[in-house]
Amino acid sequence: MNLQELINKVAHELSGEKTKRMTSFLSLYHRIQASKEFHTATEFLQKELIKLGDKNSYIHEYIADGTKRYSEWETPISWDIEDGSLYLIEPIKKVLCRFSEVPESICTHSKSVNLTSEVVHVGAGKEEDFENIDVKGKVVLTFASPRTMIERLAKHGSIGVIAYPSEQRAQGHQEMIQYVGLWPNAENVEKSTFGFSLSRKQALELIDFLNKEKKVIIKGEIRAELYEGKMHVLSTKIEGSKYPEEEIIIIAHICHPAPSANDNASGSALLFEIYRTIKALIESKEIDHPERTIRFLWVPEFSGTIPWIVEQEKRENFKPIFCINLDMVGEHPSLVGFPFTVNKTSISTPSFLNDLISECIENVKDNPLIIEQGGWQFPWNYRIKPFAGGSDHLLFNDAPLRIPSVMFGHPDTFHHTNLDTIEKVDPTTLKRVGAVATSTIISCCYKDKFSEEIQGSFLKGLEKRKGSFLNMIFKEMKLLNNLDKEEEEEKKYLIRNLHLTYLKYERKGLQSLENLFGGLNTEISNLQRNGLNHFESSIHTLTKELDYEIISKTTQQLLDKIPKRLWKGPFNASIIYKSMSDLDSLKDEIKLSENQIMDIKKLSQSMMTNYGGLMFDIINLIDDERSVLEIALYLSLVEWKIVDIKIVGSFIELMRKLEVISF
Repeated sequence: MNLQELINKVAHELSGEKTKRMTSFLSLYHRIQASKEFHTATEFLQKELIKLGDKNSYIHEYIADGTKRYSEWETPISWDIEDGSLYLIEPIKKVLCRFSEVPESICTHSKSVNLTSEVVHVGAGKEEDFENIDVKGKVVLTFASPRTMIERLAKHGSIGVIAYPSEQRAQGHQEMIQYVGLWPNAENVEKSTFGFSLSRKQALELIDFLNKEKKVIIKGEIRAELYEGKMHVLSTKIEGSKYPEEEIIIIAHICHPAPSANDNASGSALLFEIYRTIKALIESKEIDHPERTIRFLWVPEFSGTIPWIVEQEKRENFKPIFCINLDMVGEHPSLVGFPFTVNKTSISTPSFLNDLISECIENVKDNPLIIEQGGWQFPWNYRIKPFAGGSDHLLFNDAPLRIPSVMFGHPDTFHHTNLDTIEKVDPTTLKRVGAVATSTIISCCYKDKFSEEIQGSFLKGLEKRKGSFLNMIFKEMKLLNNLDKEEEEEKKYLIRNLHLTYLKYERKGLQSLENLFGGLNTEISNLQRNGLNHFESSIHTLTKELDYEIISKTTQQLLDKIPKRLWKGPFNASIIYKSMSDLDSLKDEIKLSENQIMDIKKLSQSMMTNYGGLMFDIINLIDDERSVLEIALYLSLVEWKIVDIKIVGSFIELMRKLEVISF
């Protein structure tokens, strides 16, 4: 059986229609992390697994009290809501929202309240927005995230918050209501308060009343509870027959408010369908029993994955291979409009995985067997993009596991809003994404069966990357004449060293193949190794014309530094995000220069496009062995463009000032 035959077998069994139906069931639950209804959703899934004959499912239980820390991560406080509503009393009477109608309209982790109050508008909700406005004893209307405002509200005496989307967030959807929350921890829970979430259209009406100097009076009620509770992770597995300790992990987060159909009832439902499909193929003898273990995880995003990793790390027989994260995988092409996206593994974890996934997509994209009768009938629009943050795959790429981990998903205007509804889920999209994920997993759960095809996919990817590398070198060498003397020297230095890092990256990818698969074609393996050696000679010839001018002593000192981690486990970037949200204050607080601030701002701008992917690549590359030079060279392979060494150095210096690394 070859890869295409495997994909056809998967296509006959895996159902996008069943997956959409399961997505619909899950979307009925208000699935806030560490809540009773989240637990109910996991119990529902476990019962469905048991109906299929599953005997390995287990619901892991972890503390959720706002104080317990797993690795560097603080747990949320458990929260449940019974009901809530908000009414406008003056200058007119009307219903603004009810939890029973729109669950997103009550900010998560709101305290119980029953009050009548005046509303004032504070815009972006920054400190200067509170100047000359009396908010004491009043509810503030803002487009800021409520979770960033707990301290400020308490400081100025405001009793609560009404959030609404910014103009950019609500563009084209003025009726959109955001999923936002307060998310207090044990330190600020006493200061925390309550919140409501309205649409921009509703907020503009209130602002119009205020601009006309009319008092805006609201009556609000919330019945909710904050308490020391539990988080739950549902796990099951199909245990490997020969190498059970070697685990292929596929994960989806169940959490978010009802309905949150695509984010991420779709991923959780597809994970269930992938389990059902693989089990059915085994039982019907369409495929042999997997030699490696396939692990299925349904989690509260981040907060449940971290303790699970900490728990598994203690197992002597735990040898994870790679992870696929299913996050927003059912978007209807015409109703949502964005392409399916694979975010590749971190540049810090070289592997064959990206190439194999690309090969599976090529075999799925035009396959008529993977079109559902009630779904999208047209060609598949997809993108393969660099590593990104934003979800649980991030935690597997970093220490302690450091395994290649990818994210399958879609950009989606409607995520984290009340408009993420079941009609925007497409069964054909679910089937296509499921076919790629399932065929990738099955092909890797044997040591020999698909090894030559996986080897071939890596070879094709390798040849493409060689071309991309050559194009980068030619382009960067042409740009040398446009640089000043110091910049030119630095760029030449990086160009002369870049091929060594590139070759190290490819050889590690090749090694990952040889470590996992026994039935490789030795002639192709030798061809790959010899090809890389020949490529090294060619690049050396190409770059030897660059004169060997000495870079400045200051730059050399920066390049030679080796950052040392001062944290354990996957990095919690909240301290970085908090600092970057107010960069100008860093000049005084942690004494960064104007140039360093400008460098970090440039990095911050690039981060916005990919959920901090480049930042997390830097963090993942810090391993107590790589120098700043090697980190910068690896980063240059992400988008085939030599990175600005000063930007990398300034960000690493920020990490040192924040005391998360040392030299």
